[in-house]
Amino acid sequence: MKHRIIKIELATVAATTTGLLVVLAVGYLSWPMAKGVQGIAIGTAVSALAAVGMRSRLESPPSMIASAIGSMVACFFAIASAEMLPPGSAQWMLKGGIYGACFGIPVALILGPIGLIDKPSINRPQ
Repeated sequence: MKHRIIKIELATVAATTTGLLVVLAVGYLSWPMAKGVQGIAIGTAVSALAAVGMRSRLESPPSMIASAIGSMVACFFAIASAEMLPPGSAQWMLKGGIYGACFGIPVALILGPIGLIDKPSINRPQ
């Protein structure tokens, strides 16, 4: 059970990090495309899709909800760091990404065990 929790946590963090990295890359290439709510939406969608993609390949699937919420928090803080750093620059990409990860990854780690919740089955006796 302990190993399964660790695998779920690592997969959830990987999906969260994927969403954050995509937003940082999009923001570096085109800042107007990544700023604001659309940047948070891009990161959240990519993170959720990464978690869904990992579900078919891993025996201990990541939590799609936890990775999406973690990525949402991470992208918010990364985009908000553009008020202190030059938006869309390499400095923003590095420091803003670290700033976002410092907030988003702990959220994903805390919510990661949601992946252990089984879906109710029609065939399972109650």
